[in-house]
Amino acid sequence: MNGLQIHKAGIASSVQDSGRVGTLSIGIPPSGAMDRPALMSGQHQLGHQHDEAAIEMAYADFAATLTEAHDVVVTGAPVQLRINQQACRSEGVHHIEAGQTLEVKATREGIYSYLHLSGGIMTTPQLDSRSTSPREGIGGLDGGFLKDGDIVPLGAPDKAVGAADPQLTIKNSTTVLKLRFVAGFQFDDFADEAIRSLLAEEFTVTAKANRMGVMLNGERLHSGIAALYSEATCYGAIQVPPDGKPIILLNDRQTVGGYPKPGAVISSDCLRLAQSRPGQRVRFAVCSPEEADRIGWLEQHYLETRLRDRH
Repeated sequence: MNGLQIHKAGIASSVQDSGRVGTLSIGIPPSGAMDRPALMSGQHQLGHQHDEAAIEMAYADFAATLTEAHDVVVTGAPVQLRINQQACRSEGVHHIEAGQTLEVKATREGIYSYLHLSGGIMTTPQLDSRSTSPREGIGGLDGGFLKDGDIVPLGAPDKAVGAADPQLTIKNSTTVLKLRFVAGFQFDDFADEAIRSLLAEEFTVTAKANRMGVMLNGERLHSGIAALYSEATCYGAIQVPPDGKPIILLNDRQTVGGYPKPGAVISSDCLRLAQSRPGQRVRFAVCSPEEADRIGWLEQHYLETRLRDRH
């Protein structure tokens, strides 16, 4: 079998692609790569299609042996690479022979790294995606996080394109991460003091952060809203539970929820938040729908331009 024999999977490694579309109405989250630009970067370097899957590694501590020769590239959060116990550069495409072992170890920056392999990952697609949704038990390899001893099936090891690294990872270059959000229809129902605190106070990322969402610590937000019917959630939604600690919903979020929500953080800032480690300081700022659209368009244009210019 042409595959990747995993010796050490790490705490939360899974197969992810660009995610599912149109499944929220049946209670299935989109899942997909937490750092989509990093996924696109690896796809570009190996000449893959935009829907090709990679192995997403949270706080990478990963080791595996290839049964056939493949080209590989690691993108996203910086890592240290070793091939057959020999240190090598972390950037660019590497050729690994059959029987050689690749080790991927996280550094102190970022959370999610992506291992891409020429030929692609050949797990069975479910609902038009190979992305793993662990809570629902679908996608990836057996519907869950990868485990020591797993063998991930791979496609025929085509020769990689070897395109230049487009360096698409969107980094937070400031000490305090600004989380711009579009106000939702419950914004005006929040107590005035809660909104003042949301906009004036500084929060920090807690250790309660995963693919479902990120809990923040700081001034407790007392919404003043007694009860709500459960309703659909969206990427970036700011949920405020009774304990007053805001939670930003991400890729594996529940599809409905009843906590009040003052708004939703824009996509580009969610990407930065997803790669932020505990202790990262954040501040909220209101953003108009028009400004959110403009930011989204500019960042998409930047990504497409980098991909076009780095062949």
